[in-house]
Amino acid sequence: MDIKEPQRKRNRKENGKPHNFSVNYFVFLKGTKKQICQKLFRALFSVSQRRINTISKKIKIGSTLTEKRGGDRKSHKFANKFNEVKKFISNLKGKESHYGRAKSRRIYLSAEYSIAKLWTIYNQNVSADQKVNYKHFSRVFNNHFNIGFGSPATDVCNFCVRTATQICNARNIIDKSELQTKLKVHKVRASQFLKIMKEELPSSVSFCFDLQQVQVLPKVPIQDAFYAQQLSIYFFCITATNCKNPVFYSWMEHQAGRGATEISSAVLDFLKRTNFAPNVDTLRLFSDGCGGQNKNSFIIHMLMLWLHSFAPETIKKVEVIFPVRGHSYLPADRIFGRVEKILKRHAVIKTPEKYCELYKQVGEIRQLGTNWSLVNIKKASVSLKKVIGISLSKRIIIKRGTVSKVVVKSESLYRTDDPAKKFQTLLKPKKRLDQIVLSKVRLGHEIKQKKLDSLKKLLVTLSGDKWYDTDPELRWMAEIFENLAVSHNEDQEYEDGEEACECAETDENNFI
Repeated sequence: MDIKEPQRKRNRKENGKPHNFSVNYFVFLKGTKKQICQKLFRALFSVSQRRINTISKKIKIGSTLTEKRGGDRKSHKFANKFNEVKKFISNLKGKESHYGRAKSRRIYLSAEYSIAKLWTIYNQNVSADQKVNYKHFSRVFNNHFNIGFGSPATDVCNFCVRTATQICNARNIIDKSELQTKLKVHKVRASQFLKIMKEELPSSVSFCFDLQQVQVLPKVPIQDAFYAQQLSIYFFCITATNCKNPVFYSWMEHQAGRGATEISSAVLDFLKRTNFAPNVDTLRLFSDGCGGQNKNSFIIHMLMLWLHSFAPETIKKVEVIFPVRGHSYLPADRIFGRVEKILKRHAVIKTPEKYCELYKQVGEIRQLGTNWSLVNIKKASVSLKKVIGISLSKRIIIKRGTVSKVVVKSESLYRTDDPAKKFQTLLKPKKRLDQIVLSKVRLGHEIKQKKLDSLKKLLVTLSGDKWYDTDPELRWMAEIFENLAVSHNEDQEYEDGEEACECAETDENNFI
């Protein structure tokens, strides 16, 4: 549509308003511009004369055309309120999923809150001109944030679930009341562990340790890897309870297993390297109740030897605290959550060095054989007795006694000391702590032939028959296969049951 000045002045009104220009109408046919009449133009495009006149005037004066039908006519009026609501919700302190953190970035607020309660709190803390209605607040909360309430139920305490089911099915009021009391006591004990872990005492220092879920090598996104048995790499984390300055102890499956020897050696190395403040007289350690790794007599023996031979003179006591079964939410799990977010962005990992490079983004890495070594803590059992009743213990207290002795006491409660239980020495008759020597353990761990065959099959699928030549990143595995073939019939330093911990934190089956 072209607009031109008329050759002769017209005084015609269109929609009651005169104009002094003429309009020519054109269409394109096969790339050629053809002029048509006004009536045909209006019929082709189904437009009224009034709209043509409006568009013509806008083009004539050089103005832009804006769409005024429908659209958002109100949001600009509430921009300040919208920003204030987003700022309020962003400042809420939530926690990540404990077990589902690798699958979702959703955070969780306490179950005592709801959208309605948060809306009430918001309106109580802003000026009158910034207050919003519930509909506006909930729209911002649901559309711009991924927040839930309560704790994600991907792995919950079986006692809580079982007791809650029994309460629902109970027909007798007395039985129902007893079950409710048991559940309440159970939850109070679980909360006590978290309260103790959050305490910041001026004369104590607290650390938490845990073994992460096993990582595999090579990590590849092909379907065959899902069914194949791969080489495992382990990462054991020790961190302060505020999640600052975590340290990862790393080792490969062919180097060592993942039992009490490995865990106690890593904790001992960490404590030896830690610089304690002069005012610290108590060390508190928090871990889950896995009997094959954390909650066993070998860990206690190691801490006794450290307190006697390696700890600063200012430290008089060590407390080892375990959570209620099913409620082991530890600071180390938050560290693992950070790592998993990084690992998700790397679909292919073929070397241990690559794993270490990624873990260094979160904390310090110490590799077995390079930065630390294993010690044979199990030989200390020749001089030391087992801790009686450790499976039912929630606290184990180790302190310096008289005449260079170290005494131990186990408690079944978090806050109250049992008067019937006294500090005892674990030394056997005619034995002394200074006679115990922690010798180093030779690295090497047996891998079953079935697993090796499955791993070789995967490597062939991944890089061909000569995978050790085809892919430089996999050459390190060829040396492992050669060393395993040589030492396959040699004696190992580990017992058969120590390779993997199948413990489900059961109170009845823990090592004593």
